[in-house]
Amino acid sequence: MKIHLRLLTLLIINIWAITAFAASPTRYFEELSTEPYLDYSYISPTMLRMMGDSYLSSSSQEYNLPIQCKDLSSIENVTTSSNGQQDELWKIIRQIKKEHHMETLTTKKSTNYRYDVLVTLTKDGKKITNLMVITQNGPYSTEVIYMEGKIPLESIQNSFY
Repeated sequence: MKIHLRLLTLLIINIWAITAFAASPTRYFEELSTEPYLDYSYISPTMLRMMGDSYLSSSSQEYNLPIQCKDLSSIENVTTSSNGQQDELWKIIRQIKKEHHMETLTTKKSTNYRYDVLVTLTKDGKKITNLMVITQNGPYSTEVIYMEGKIPLESIQNSFY
């Protein structure tokens, strides 16, 4: 009887561990994190839950994303300051865009500047499940913010123009 109880306990722990691992968001940009002249940060689901109802930014900041942390499951941020990482970075961006069937919300381009906002919406069109903001200043400086979660569409409706 004790052996059966131990086996059952082990089985439950293994299923729980596999489920927890499977639910972890993919870290698309992590492989670039060891590259020189590149900054990488990741915010986990646990950290975002701990932040609760707080917002990523306030309306007083220049770059305003009024998204509540509780609506997110992960955030990745990558900033390059050298030409060496651009090809690999854009390869990952294209992979994410294709994998999640992301739609371009807005694009702004000038001689040395580019700004893109891409999203994936839920089937009912009321929430954003994937949000990527790409800013490129000149040939060497690119910043990507990639978020996953269930962001109410109305929370960002005035943020990107």
